Amino acid sequence: MFPAMKILTFALALLALRAEAQPKVILKFATLAPEGSAWMQAFDRTKQEVLEATGGEVQLRVYPAGVLGEEKDVLFKVRAGQVDGGAFMGFGIGRICPDARALMFPLLVNTYEEADAVFAALQPHLEEQCRRNGYLALGWTEVGFSYLFSTKPVRTLSDLRGAKPWLTPSEEMLSELFAAGRVNGIPVTVADVLTALQTGMIQTIYAPPLAAVAMQWHTRVRYRNDLRLAYSFGGVFLSERAWENVPETHRPVIQEIFRRRSRELTEQVRRSDAEALRVLANQGIETLVSPPQALQEFRAVSLEGMKRVEGRLYSREASDQVRRNLETFRAGQGAGSNAP
Repeated sequence: MFPAMKILTFALALLALRAEAQPKVILKFATLAPEGSAWMQAFDRTKQEVLEATGGEVQLRVYPAGVLGEEKDVLFKVRAGQVDGGAFMGFGIGRICPDARALMFPLLVNTYEEADAVFAALQPHLEEQCRRNGYLALGWTEVGFSYLFSTKPVRTLSDLRGAKPWLTPSEEMLSELFAAGRVNGIPVTVADVLTALQTGMIQTIYAPPLAAVAMQWHTRVRYRNDLRLAYSFGGVFLSERAWENVPETHRPVIQEIFRRRSRELTEQVRRSDAEALRVLANQGIETLVSPPQALQEFRAVSLEGMKRVEGRLYSREASDQVRRNLETFRAGQGAGSNAP
């Protein structure tokens, strides 16, 4: 009898230990970032730190490389409760906090310093908008300055019209911009861009240098226009519903970890973008410069596109705040150092 009791006691102890080892909350995130990229590396570090800081009670599970679909698909899955959040930019951030678009319109900001100053002023408003839409902004992550990459030279708007430009599906702001410039974009999902470049379905893409390298798109282009086309950023967002399941004692430390890791990621992305530009140049991708008249034409299209979307895709209040802070920064400190 006693040996049997000892075995039973040991078995119960094992079950108790196993139960303690199981996390109380598993937060599931999806992202388009590929494995091995700077963004996924940051997510991996965050996962480990959150697990340790919460004594194993909160675990992050991340689905990379678009395995759960495009951002619109992930947002649907969040609403359905199949995942809890994601790392979003473009379409996703436009749904979660539409006023973020006010800072990301093409040819609006020219340097990191300008972007940092304007974002700092806009951040409280964006985070409140996230909460109103049912999300918590855990951290803001920089995507960077996008450039035009192409298989044939693109220096002017006319060149762009004839170079089969990529258009992200469901991206309303970019669609309006293309319409303003009478550019016929070819809709292709992010996951299919490389194949579309290989087959010649598209000839021109837009992306930050690091993203172009991480997605292997740079292997299928020959030219880069040096115009900093647009500054963009994203974020890691969690549904308020999922956040309520996290024990209150763990919430402050989780938020601190995400914000710190996001700041570190921004610094890393900026260094990596500069390095990626050097890699692209060493691999023979030719840098093109648009003549002054072409730049004026690009900016005119940007202003026309802004008129089309302001007050509809993002609020006029946010747009006014961005312009005021940008003017104040430029008047007080100048343009700052250039982005790579």
